[in-house]
Amino acid sequence: MNCDQAKERMVDRWIAGLDEAQRIELDRHIGTCPHCREEHETLLALWNGLGGLPVEEPGRAMRAGFHRMLEAYRLGAASGQVARPSAWEWLKDLWPRQPLVQFALAAAALVCGVLAGHLYTARGHDREQIAALNSEMRQMRQLAALSLLQQQSASDRLRGVSYSVRLQPADDEVLAALLAALNHDPNVNVRLAAFDALRQSGTRNPVRQGLREALRRQDSPLVQIALIDWAVEARDTASAAALRQLQREPELNPAVSSRLARALSQLE
Repeated sequence: MNCDQAKERMVDRWIAGLDEAQRIELDRHIGTCPHCREEHETLLALWNGLGGLPVEEPGRAMRAGFHRMLEAYRLGAASGQVARPSAWEWLKDLWPRQPLVQFALAAAALVCGVLAGHLYTARGHDREQIAALNSEMRQMRQLAALSLLQQQSASDRLRGVSYSVRLQPADDEVLAALLAALNHDPNVNVRLAAFDALRQSGTRNPVRQGLREALRRQDSPLVQIALIDWAVEARDTASAAALRQLQREPELNPAVSSRLARALSQLE
């Protein structure tokens, strides 16, 4: 149990009650957390103090008001019209006259307001902390991805690509590093992994433009086929020029040449 859950249980203990397991868990937390123990003792003292206030007995003014309303009703009934007291008169008669009881009601309202405000503020603060932690975690992953993509080991660069996938939607710096890996990395597996990561952001214009330019720079049949298939799936007609240029390359792999012919027939 954390401190926020303990504070909610404190309110439930006084208002709705707790079962045995919840009470034991709350008491165990209060016994180990000085902050929650201090807050529990303060609120408990205030709550118990409210219970010790005397209950107001109906005063003479309330009795007199009741008789006035009864007399007004009797006279109205006799004349064919029933006099209705105003809402203000009803509230004035219901409000206690004794200052001590008035103070008790005001204190009870204050306690409820403090508890509700405390819970609302604590939850809002938790949301802010979670958002800040998520932002810090994203920055750490971004730094890790960029750092790993610069390593000499191909396995480290593959890990960098894997980290970048967790950053969707990726920012411009990460996308630029992935495009550089796609175009210049000496390892084919790293280039294919970078392409798969970029394809997740394929609707963004800088990425689409980078993938078109990558068609002109690739010498691996596997990467060429992957880019050709992307152009067809994405219906990227702007890739047709790069595909035609690739088709004119000498010593083009037959599988790539066949895939190019089908792709151009679908895009043009």
